[in-house]
Amino acid sequence: MSRLARQLGFSHQLIEDDVFEGDTIKLRGRTLVNFGLCSYLGLGDDPRLVEAAIDAIRRYGNSYSSSVAYTALPMYHDLRERLQAMFGSPVVVAGTTTLAHMSALPVIVRPGERVLVDAYAHASLISVMPSLQVNGSEVSKVSHNDLEAVADVASSTRDTVWYLVDGVYSMLGDTVPVIELIDLLDAHPNLWVYCDDAHGLGWEGDRGQGYVLNRGGWHERLIMSFGLAKSFGTMGGVVAAQSERLIEAISVTGGPMVFGGPLPPAILGASVASADIHLSPELAGLQAELSERIEHVNRFSDEIGLPLATKAHTPMWFVEIGESIITGSVVSAMVHDGFFVNGAVFPAVPRGRGGVRFTVTRYNSLSQIEDMLTSLNEARLRLLAGEDVIDLTVLEGSEEDAHKGLKRP
Repeated sequence: MSRLARQLGFSHQLIEDDVFEGDTIKLRGRTLVNFGLCSYLGLGDDPRLVEAAIDAIRRYGNSYSSSVAYTALPMYHDLRERLQAMFGSPVVVAGTTTLAHMSALPVIVRPGERVLVDAYAHASLISVMPSLQVNGSEVSKVSHNDLEAVADVASSTRDTVWYLVDGVYSMLGDTVPVIELIDLLDAHPNLWVYCDDAHGLGWEGDRGQGYVLNRGGWHERLIMSFGLAKSFGTMGGVVAAQSERLIEAISVTGGPMVFGGPLPPAILGASVASADIHLSPELAGLQAELSERIEHVNRFSDEIGLPLATKAHTPMWFVEIGESIITGSVVSAMVHDGFFVNGAVFPAVPRGRGGVRFTVTRYNSLSQIEDMLTSLNEARLRLLAGEDVIDLTVLEGSEEDAHKGLKRP
């Protein structure tokens, strides 16, 4: 399916823009309004971040090639100091969100402890599970947001149980039930929660502390991780917790923290600049602009009858279409109409449950949002009416045959 996805133009594409314009990208010679971007607050090309990155390169070069376990640039201290102010807790900074998980989980989850993973948890969390299993942990999945199942397991043992979740789930745009999660921690002293709030950081909460901390606050047995490559506008991963001792252990003994490479000077400089924006009064205005767009998506979708998988107050949504090739026909129709969205097909979603995933950022205007949602709904309705879709007989053929069978509107 990956080859067909490339042919249809919704995976593994290189944009053709000489300069990034924010709300549009150019693909195959066509300018498309971009609804596949995760720079929710529009900070990725903010001039202050750009200038800070350039200044860092001028002072320290393109890279400072040393493990942070030996020496690191002083901007690491500047960034940690600001992130600690944002989250109100000690932090450790890693190269990516995945590396943050790989640094933290094998250190904080002790051999033999039980690990429960939400069925919709991000692949970056799932990728660490083999390491935990090698260390002797029993790892199992639980149904999505099934806190009752987690409570049953925690009640059945005196041993430590870990529950791994996302704050904002990256495919459907739904969220963990934060208040219920904190109540669960209060009720079960042997339960710990490790939460990846990469998609919730920045656009919500005081100082951009994210969806989970804004809705539920800290708990002594809550470990948070964040990604800086989305709303924050740079790169890197962060682990935060109330325990200084635990954060120090991750920093000193986490594998990627010892053996991995550092963040480049440009990323460190830009990250410090982004953190300054998050700690300033300006952030509330940026968040309000995005919030207006989120509310407009939910409201206008209701008006036109577009069925969203969830209407949580997050900047991403999913509309289920069906089989992968049918999903491709809808995405292709939207490209024809001038919109880029993310087609989500197996293995990103279960077989037969493909759909359109789209995001909204500050770059997108309200009129662009309405036009895109209208295009999506019209393509969906044409599909339901049996118009402008592929000939289903090609589903038994090759990917090339399926592609030939696609009728573009």
